Amino acid sequence: MRDEEKPFVYYKSGSGVKISPRNAAGWRAFAVWMLALFAASGIFVWASAVADEAGWDDSKILLYLLLPFLIVTTVWALAMFRYMKARSEIIDVDNLLQIKRDIERTDKQKRR
Repeated sequence: MRDEEKPFVYYKSGSGVKISPRNAAGWRAFAVWMLALFAASGIFVWASAVADEAGWDDSKILLYLLLPFLIVTTVWALAMFRYMKARSEIIDVDNLLQIKRDIERTDKQKRR
């Protein structure tokens, strides 16, 4: 995939990582991932309400509902990160800042 067609931009710096949608295709893909999270959250809320009506105690709800929900959410987040990273143009912010500093340094030397 050419860089012009990639739907995401991956900003990599020493302090962290940021991935953001770049074009309409990126926003659509992001919306699909968010709908998947919304669906999983809705199922969890519905199952919790059903379990509460059935008289489950808190330890059962924690073990049978919350723990699987947290595992699914973690897998979802990792899968979304890998998906977006694979379809991103990577920009190394630290490298760009170093180039900017070098240019400024040479400009100051030329002025002297």
